[in-house]
Amino acid sequence: MPIGGQSLGKDVRIVLITAAGTLSIPTAAITKFMPTPKTADEKRMGLDGEARHNITHGGWKIDIELDRFDSTLDDFWAAAEDSYYNGQNLPWGYIQETIQEPNGGTSQYRYEKVAYKVIDLGAREGDKIIKMKLEALASRRKKTQ
Repeated sequence: MPIGGQSLGKDVRIVLITAAGTLSIPTAAITKFMPTPKTADEKRMGLDGEARHNITHGGWKIDIELDRFDSTLDDFWAAAEDSYYNGQNLPWGYIQETIQEPNGGTSQYRYEKVAYKVIDLGAREGDKIIKMKLEALASRRKKTQ
């Protein structure tokens, strides 16, 4: 539920789809979802002395932080590693992001051709929550709703 006409993180729902199906990570486990567009820029200076800028789109980098609720991420990475060493094709997945907007509407985006990379499976320390990090690289993002 938005507050003061602004979206909050809890207004967002994320579904992670891999080649093997949905990564069943509970919404409560995801503590951060940070999509960042990747771009390249080129500055060209003509003989007229005027700068011309070109921005090209280069996909998305998505940082995901989550608390370990179960073995889902560990199992996914073990299977991906096995597939890699067995010479199997590792198809892309996608990510569906749904945002409940302050005006009552819904926005939905789909990150396509996603490759997942586990960054950190978390420190195992006494009474502390195990905090994990996953990175996703997507070719593009499309508005679907």
